[in-house]
Amino acid sequence: MRIHPHLLVAWAAFAAAPAFAVTNSASLTLAFDPPHSPPAVVIRRPADYLCATVTIRSTAKDTDRQAVAVQETVRRLTTAVQRSNTFQLHQGPVRVFGAGSGSSFLSGKTNYAPGSLQTGLRILSPLTPDAEVFEIIRQISLFVARIEVPNDAEVRVVSTTMAVADAEQQRDRLMQLIREQIAKTREQLGANVLTVTGLDGPVLVRQLDALSVELYLDYQLSATLEKLPDSQGR
Repeated sequence: MRIHPHLLVAWAAFAAAPAFAVTNSASLTLAFDPPHSPPAVVIRRPADYLCATVTIRSTAKDTDRQAVAVQETVRRLTTAVQRSNTFQLHQGPVRVFGAGSGSSFLSGKTNYAPGSLQTGLRILSPLTPDAEVFEIIRQISLFVARIEVPNDAEVRVVSTTMAVADAEQQRDRLMQLIREQIAKTREQLGANVLTVTGLDGPVLVRQLDALSVELYLDYQLSATLEKLPDSQGR
C-alpha cells in the first residue's frame, strides 16, 4: 500500500471504517525462488494455498472520492469472497522473503500515477492433491473481473504464488533432522569439529513443482578434520 502525504487525511477516514470479518487469519509464508540451492535438510509437502495478490486503486482526481471508491471496492470484493464457496480472504500476517524474486505463476507491475490511493488484498484458494493450478488462476481472474466496482476504481490481480500456513510449526522437526545430519556427517568424515550457522533464521518455503513446496532453514554446516593427539600427547 502506498500513501502520499496529501492523501493522509482521506486515508485516515478510510482506515477508521469498521473492520471486515476475517475469513482466514493464518500466518502465511509465501514461496520464493532462493538465490542458491536449499541445504540438504528439507521437508517436502503439498502447499496449502494458491495466494493471489489483488490491488485496488481509484482513478478519481479528488482525494475524498479516491478514499470512498477504494473503501467501497474493498467492501464489494470482501463481500464477494466471503460469499464464495471456493475462495478465502486472508487478513492474517504474511511472511515474504527474497524480495524481487518471488516464485509466482502470474506477476505484473503496477503503473499507477503518483497521486493515486491504492491498497491490496490477498485471496486464497485451498489446494487439493488433484488441483489444476492454472485453472485456479483463471477462476480467480474471472472472479475478480466479474465484481462490479465504482466507475472510478480499478481492481487487478498482480501476482499468484504458493503459500504455506504456519510454516514455523515445522521448526522443531527441521532441527531434529539437522541434528541427525550433523551426527551422520561426523561419523562419515570422522570430523571432531562441526560448525553450524543460520539456525536462528526463519523457516523458508521454496516452490518445488506445481503443488509442492520445500520447507527449510537456510543453515550452513562446515566440518574440520583435526588429528587428535595420541596417548603420548603426539
